[in-house]
Amino acid sequence: MANAPSKNFKSVNRWSPNPAPVTPEDLPDYLFNELNRLGDIIFNIDTFRLEPTNIDPSDNDGKPRDGDIRYADGTNWNPGSGEGIYAFFNEVWSKL
Repeated sequence: MANAPSKNFKSVNRWSPNPAPVTPEDLPDYLFNELNRLGDIIFNIDTFRLEPTNIDPSDNDGKPRDGDIRYADGTNWNPGSGEGIYAFFNEVWSKL
């Protein structure tokens, strides 16, 4: 079974668990790896590292709200001035 397109890249800000091990002996390594992944994600959020977005957030997450910030990759989603970081205020994406 193929992954959904959104699962074909390594996310730096989102976590979903890998399948749990079948044998109890593999559980310590599994937990170690999963906790390391969570730690990396918390670090990225703490340092405010943004993932590139190539689709309009209004198509994906619903209606954007004032104060939303996204990193547009400028390909499939170009809010107006190419690749860069944009903020949403007063119904408009503005490049920062």
